[in-house]
Amino acid sequence: MNDISNHQVSEDEIDLIELLKKVYLEKKFILKTSILAALFGIVYALFQPNEFTSSTTFIPQLSSGVKTESSSLSGLASLAGINIGSMESSSEFPPSLYPQVVGSIPFQLDLLSSKIQLENKTISVKDYFLNKPASFSLLGFIKKYTIGLPSLILNSFSDKEFKINESKSEIYIIDEVNQDLFKIIGSYLTLSINEKEGFITISFSDSNKSVAAQITQIAQNLLQEKIIKFKNQSSKEMLDFALKQYSDKKASYEKLQDE
Repeated sequence: MNDISNHQVSEDEIDLIELLKKVYLEKKFILKTSILAALFGIVYALFQPNEFTSSTTFIPQLSSGVKTESSSLSGLASLAGINIGSMESSSEFPPSLYPQVVGSIPFQLDLLSSKIQLENKTISVKDYFLNKPASFSLLGFIKKYTIGLPSLILNSFSDKEFKINESKSEIYIIDEVNQDLFKIIGSYLTLSINEKEGFITISFSDSNKSVAAQITQIAQNLLQEKIIKFKNQSSKEMLDFALKQYSDKKASYEKLQDE
C-alpha cells in the first residue's frame, strides 16, 4: 500500500532538472522569439505619436430646490384650475442625456465650425483635422486590412451621402468627409458621468496639447449652450401653456359671471 502511494506522489512531482534540460535545448528558439517580440514592441512604440489629453470637470446646475420654493405658486395656480406641478420638471435636462447631445449631428457640426488658435493663426476645427497629417499606426493598419476588411469593402459600395432626421423636422445631409471627421471626434472626445459624486467630465486627446485644451473648452461651452437653449425653450412653452390655460379659465369665469 505504501509503495502505491509513494509511486503516485512521485508521478505528481515536477522534475525541475528535466524541465531545465528542455529549456536549455530550446534556448535558441526562446532567444529568437524574445528578440522578435522586443523588436516588434520597439517598432510599434516608435510609430505611436505623443498624445495629450485635456479634461474639464463641472457640476450640472439642476433646479431641484426650485420645487419647494414654487410650492406657493403651484397652490395659487391650482386655485385657478392650472396644474403646473407636472410642468416644473419638464424644463430639466437630465445629465444622462448629455452623451446623446455630444454625439448628435448639430453638436458635432458646431464643433467642427468652431475656431481655434494654431501657430498664431485662427482656423476652424474642421480645417485643422483636414490638414493634419495622418499618423501611421501599425496596429491600426493591421486591423483595417484584416478584421475590418469586410466593412471596408462594403463601405466602398455605399452612397457618399446619407441623411439624418433630427428634432423639429430638420434634415442634415452629411458627406463622406464630415462622416470621417465625426468618427475622429467620437474617438477622441469623451464625456463621462459620475452618478455617485454628481459631476461631469469632458476630455479630448490630440497630438497638440494646445488644440486638445481648446477643443475641450469649446465642447464644454457648446454643451452648456445646448442645455440653456433647451431650458429656455421649455420654459417658454410652459409659459405659453400657462397663459393659454389662464385665458381659457378667465373666459369660462366671465361666462359664468354673465349667466
